[in-house]
Amino acid sequence: MLFNVPVNLIRQWCYCPRIVYYIEFTDFPVKYPLWVHQGEHFHVEEGRLWQRRNLTRFGLSDGAIHLNMSMHSDSLGIHGIADMVIETTDAVLPVEFKLDKSVQKRGGILQLVAYGLLAEEHYHKSCNQGFLTEGKSIVNLIPFNDTLRRDLHAQINGIRQMIQAGVKPDSSASIAQCTICEYLNHCNDRG
Repeated sequence: MLFNVPVNLIRQWCYCPRIVYYIEFTDFPVKYPLWVHQGEHFHVEEGRLWQRRNLTRFGLSDGAIHLNMSMHSDSLGIHGIADMVIETTDAVLPVEFKLDKSVQKRGGILQLVAYGLLAEEHYHKSCNQGFLTEGKSIVNLIPFNDTLRRDLHAQINGIRQMIQAGVKPDSSASIAQCTICEYLNHCNDRG
């Protein structure tokens, strides 16, 4: 049986594969940085505010808003909770709320594509794009092309291979990334 990959691990994997290793194979106590708690608070606040907002900031006149959508796919072998899914008559569009300006990094985009694939299967409607929000006002439209879909599947397979092998992977992180990682003290060859 294949390891069913939590979508949030995809973003972590793109940042540094070792984070996924530590999450899945260790029980190291983790002290998350302040910005993680700020992000959690931001998500809660955005969810509350979207209960009374309309879709004009996304360029849509109508659609159903589904907040904190829990979805899974046995065929894709992934599962997760999307911040928001907009359901129109013939399509679905995932939305990820991000607090900072680093929203357009590869991991965040692939996470959004994964939620799009889950929403496509869950609602039986097409999904060719999604939105990454930046703070409270900026909305970035992300078209889903074949290159992104292939990259997503490659990352999911990489996670599965690492889980199956049980071997700590090499780190692709820069020194700057390492210095802000909650697992820095466990990487003997870093920092």
